[in-house]
Amino acid sequence: MANVAEIPVVDFSAYSLDRESADPDEFQKLISDVHNAFTTIGFTYLKNHGISKTSIENVFKHSKTFFELPVEVKKKYARAKDSSSNHGYVGIEVETLNPAERPGDYKEAFNCLRFNDKVPDEVPVFIPSLHELYDKCTELTNRLLEVMGRGLNLEDPLLFVKANKNAGQPENLTTMRSLHYPPIGDDVILKPNQIRCGEHSDYGSVTLLFQDNMGGLEVKTKDGDFISATPIEGTVLVNIGDLMQRWTTDKLVSNVHRVIIPESENRQSTRQSIAYFSHPDTNFVVKCIDGSDKYPPITGGDYLRQRFEVTY
Repeated sequence: MANVAEIPVVDFSAYSLDRESADPDEFQKLISDVHNAFTTIGFTYLKNHGISKTSIENVFKHSKTFFELPVEVKKKYARAKDSSSNHGYVGIEVETLNPAERPGDYKEAFNCLRFNDKVPDEVPVFIPSLHELYDKCTELTNRLLEVMGRGLNLEDPLLFVKANKNAGQPENLTTMRSLHYPPIGDDVILKPNQIRCGEHSDYGSVTLLFQDNMGGLEVKTKDGDFISATPIEGTVLVNIGDLMQRWTTDKLVSNVHRVIIPESENRQSTRQSIAYFSHPDTNFVVKCIDGSDKYPPITGGDYLRQRFEVTY
């Protein structure tokens, strides 16, 4: 099976959503553990995070129902091609996350902006389930961003949290994404070098990822090898995005990852995951926290638009 030794498991119980405030006896260890993970491989599993299993399972269930709809029906809810909105259905091969080396990704997705209430008529419970999980992920992310700020010894440890204050509103493009990797039957002819999701790093601040039990996600190590980010029951996998690496002048690491084509015996199995991509507010100006200007200041919105232009 996979080697998860290089992706640490961090116990988040000291600041779990089940608590009103941090456990003073364990908080510093949590800060240190998260900091160590994000300054090395840029990924960690969080256990005891406080998001209910029911909320997560509901999204998986209703997402499955949506993705089983005919393609013509799903296309009625398609994401705008000009990236004017990041809400809606994204079909197979529409995205190319590694355009230099691979064809379009063999996956489909539904992007959910919290302030967009457009609900697929065929699955009316789908969007409400995404909204419920979105809100919990926002709460967890804000606690995580505080932990990260304290790990970096920022003058204002709540800097990242304040930059995220409009999450769920039109002034912030934080997105929840339900991903579906269809079975690869004998009748499917893949293009040369095609995989389920090409090598890439994420765009924003941090990403929360809930996986089913199928596996397939791989993370690049410092020596250039890929290791499997094996699903661990009860955890959420968290990683740093490119904008956060830029913001922290490369102190926190945004790492490359991908989703591979499974071995032959699993090719006809479906894979699902749910990602929450946290971004700072659209008009928030991201500047290097050490004052170095190694990277020029840029707003959260401008940075995201630049990245979308390459992907789509």
